[in-house]
Amino acid sequence: MKKLLFLLFTVVLIAKEQLFVHVPSSLPSSATNTSFGRELLVLIDDAKEEISFAIYGLREQDAVLEALIRAKKRGVTIKAVVDSDSHGNNYYTDTHTLYKHFSVVSDGKSYIMHNKFFIIDRKTLWSGSANISDTGTGGYNANNAVTTDDKRVVSLYQEEFDEMFDEKKFSKKKNKRGYERIKTEDSIISVYFSPKSNTYEEGIKELIRNAKEYIFVPIFYLTHKELSYELMRAKKRGVDVKIILDASAAGNKYSMHKKLREEGVEVKVENFGGKMHCKSMVVDDSHIISGSMNFTKAGNSTNDENTLIIQNSTLAIKYKNYFLELWQKIPDKQ
Repeated sequence: MKKLLFLLFTVVLIAKEQLFVHVPSSLPSSATNTSFGRELLVLIDDAKEEISFAIYGLREQDAVLEALIRAKKRGVTIKAVVDSDSHGNNYYTDTHTLYKHFSVVSDGKSYIMHNKFFIIDRKTLWSGSANISDTGTGGYNANNAVTTDDKRVVSLYQEEFDEMFDEKKFSKKKNKRGYERIKTEDSIISVYFSPKSNTYEEGIKELIRNAKEYIFVPIFYLTHKELSYELMRAKKRGVDVKIILDASAAGNKYSMHKKLREEGVEVKVENFGGKMHCKSMVVDDSHIISGSMNFTKAGNSTNDENTLIIQNSTLAIKYKNYFLELWQKIPDKQ
């Protein structure tokens, strides 16, 4: 009886939305070592009917590939969308193996299909900043991921996937639509897809302008001028603004981090072996941003991307603590 009560209590505590974070490891790994990578493997192994996924590419993650192959062997339909250039080439070395096993569609253009999401049985979404690679799900980079089983959120992602897979529409050829806000059992989730939604204008700008206490930004690329100026204005009205930026991105001539520092915003450039690869923000113990979109003009206006803005205090506090853990690991001066 005690065991039954414990099991019932455990089930009650499981939230519809879960947040997974990863402090970067010292080396790339072909093993799927991250919490969000292990969660993805569980979801794939639990699939009964269909898996639809859109990823930038695949490299040295045999556990994910083998899980997908097992799913296909037990009768699960597997559909994939991946990035490619006009010559059919992909940045990641093992992406070609997907074509051998599954139905795969690629964008075939100079702009980027930059998504990283999986839909399981049209019931569960896995989405985040991590590529399916030795540095992403393998753990070398700092990344995050979110899962949800909210029906409307999942259906919006399925519609986005189907437009790419079935209609072969990418980037600005996709049907224009605004964002949608969904109330789940635990959260309020706003769903954005670039470039059909103007993620910055319709979501991020308002979130920054409404911030009262703090805005913490772990981000790979930050070259979006309007977003950066909103962060400066938030700092001037007394909001605690902190940014962790990737070192390679800091070397980009369009990076806004120097201007942000000049205006008093605290910016640390990571000193990890890997990358600060998150594309995210946490605000006032209330909201998080998660997804594939870097804070760039291309991410907002050209690339195929997905972004979630989630109002959920439990997730926000967890993400704040993750940010501060990374912040403490980085020296003040670089």
